[in-house]
Amino acid sequence: MTVISAVPTLPVGALFSQTRREFASWYSRLWGPLGALATGVSRPRAGERVLDACCGSGASALPAARAVGAAGHVDAVDMAGALLDQGRAEADRLGLAHLRFHRGDVTAWRADAPYDLVQCCYGVFFFPDMDAGTRHLVDLLRPGGRIALSTWVGGGMDSMVRRAREAASAVRPLPAPPTAPDPRTRVDSADGLAAWLRSFGLVDVAVHRVDYRVPLLGDDAWMFLLGAAPRRFVLGMDEQQLGRVRDRLHADMAAAGHSHLDASSLIAVGVRPR
Repeated sequence: MTVISAVPTLPVGALFSQTRREFASWYSRLWGPLGALATGVSRPRAGERVLDACCGSGASALPAARAVGAAGHVDAVDMAGALLDQGRAEADRLGLAHLRFHRGDVTAWRADAPYDLVQCCYGVFFFPDMDAGTRHLVDLLRPGGRIALSTWVGGGMDSMVRRAREAASAVRPLPAPPTAPDPRTRVDSADGLAAWLRSFGLVDVAVHRVDYRVPLLGDDAWMFLLGAAPRRFVLGMDEQQLGRVRDRLHADMAAAGHSHLDASSLIAVGVRPR
């Protein structure tokens, strides 16, 4: 009989704060380019007010701030304090004084004026209630304002997460995944994401697919595991256990011919009716 010992857990903000070093190592290859692609679709305009929800270290907030200029304003909100510190440092380096990073729960965020654009890259599925959290974001828009969301394409990033979980569970058994439907599956196809956004009353909904793959070389897969949500699978492990997970992950991926990180994404935009 397999005995599942207690597996440590952390709130999502604390978890992502722990990823800060490895997260930063992936920024130029993954998060930065994906953030730029998202703002290429959301199209922040000069002088606009923008909310960047689940901003991390600013992958989409920074290009949004450059686009709106000093006459605009960007609020970037996340619960991972260490990632916010990275974003603030970069904003200071670039002289983006109109970009403000805030630590907090964006599903409870209040602003003194509506936003022209709300954007959230790969964040809505971390909300305790994906529908309620997204409804709150929509409510922060002015009439005619836009919301832009990025999600993972089904069968892409989730395959990497699955391999990370399998490697970790081979070293330390993990609790079974929740039996409730994974909210990600509601937004991992173009049709599903579009229908979901229309359920909030949004109009002019458009979904764009971006195929994005990053070669995995050397220790890249392991650094990704430690620098993103799969880090939760190895919380509390000692160095020996971590080494075994790393070796198992590399072996499993080599056996499967898994040589790239598939970060293919859907970027959707919808408009709040006037």
